[in-house]
Amino acid sequence: MQSWKYLRLEESGEHIVTLTFNRPERRNALSFDMALEVEACLRELHESRDLRVLILTGEGTAFGSGADLKERAGFEPERTRRHRETALRIVELLETLPAPVIAMVNGPAFAGSFEIALGCDIRIASELASFSLTEVRNAGSFPGAGGTIRLPKLVGRARTNLIVLTGRRFSAEEAFALGFVEMVVPHDRLAGETMAIAREIAGGSPLGVRAAKKLIRQSAETDLSTATALSRALRDPLDSTRDSAEGYAAWVEKRPPRFTGK
Repeated sequence: MQSWKYLRLEESGEHIVTLTFNRPERRNALSFDMALEVEACLRELHESRDLRVLILTGEGTAFGSGADLKERAGFEPERTRRHRETALRIVELLETLPAPVIAMVNGPAFAGSFEIALGCDIRIASELASFSLTEVRNAGSFPGAGGTIRLPKLVGRARTNLIVLTGRRFSAEEAFALGFVEMVVPHDRLAGETMAIAREIAGGSPLGVRAAKKLIRQSAETDLSTATALSRALRDPLDSTRDSAEGYAAWVEKRPPRFTGK
């Protein structure tokens, strides 16, 4: 597996990969070069047929503090735009990654790092995590990596207004209550709880999981009739797979199935 300057990739041996933002001295702030590296890494992971779950987290005490504003303060507008476009592509790559992505939020997730978490399929937060879209207060703008688009689909328009327009900082429990975090766990159990969920997913049929992720994502963007047609198109071919036969055989034989993704 390729080595990276600002990232760390670890394979568990169970078709699970953990991608760690590794710039703790800057609270994992997304510099221009780091953003390009994250994009390149995700493009490589898109090509993996073995990957069943990706876990995303941060090194040290923060998940991520968003764009590196100290660096960005010296940018010309065009370089700022390119930086923002890279962040948008990162979120899109997470959403369209065939395998599910879990954000393991180990600490503060601010601005663009919060938006990256929103691009994941499941968000599991430490009790020490916090969340804020700070752009209206700190950057003279608004969240530019898709947060204002994705949050309404998770929590509704009114709650999105509260989160975006105030730039307020929300605790992990508040994030759970608002609906953009799925689980909050004690900090010392975060890694274990996240890995347990990842193993549950990885133990399922890879073909079924990938198809379900695609359907869940795309059905949220379309009408019921179109979504139903997509469900048929994704579901019908699965009946002819080896994994389908293995699932039925395992049920009859009262044993765990051994799915291969074929």
